[in-house]
Amino acid sequence: MTRFFPLALVPLLAATPALAHHSFAAEYDANKKVELKGTVTKFEWTNPHAHFYLDVTDPAGKVANWNLELASPNMMVRNGWKRTSLKPGDTVVVTAALAKDGTNTASAQTIMLADGTTLTFMAAPEKP
Repeated sequence: MTRFFPLALVPLLAATPALAHHSFAAEYDANKKVELKGTVTKFEWTNPHAHFYLDVTDPAGKVANWNLELASPNMMVRNGWKRTSLKPGDTVVVTAALAKDGTNTASAQTIMLADGTTLTFMAAPEKP
């Protein structure tokens, strides 16, 4: 019996990484889009999702830092992204789905660079 009990925990432990991952619909509202223009402050090439951070200045001059989620680095590489696709200091325009919790967090859908190149995580970069 003592040997059986630890084996009974294996399915639970194996499921833990799956429980840590979230669905898009649980965190973001696909019907609430936002367009943000700002300056990239950081780009994190991490699993399970890459993120970049964007300083956005409102009409009153107040700067807010946004956390924008992307796909996994694996998916992004398959669609033409590199670790250097976004760099601190880049000026970009982002279309994204807002987080349901009301924070400055969103799921980026398109990112337009200053030269007109459009990045998405579902397709290769589109040149102007």
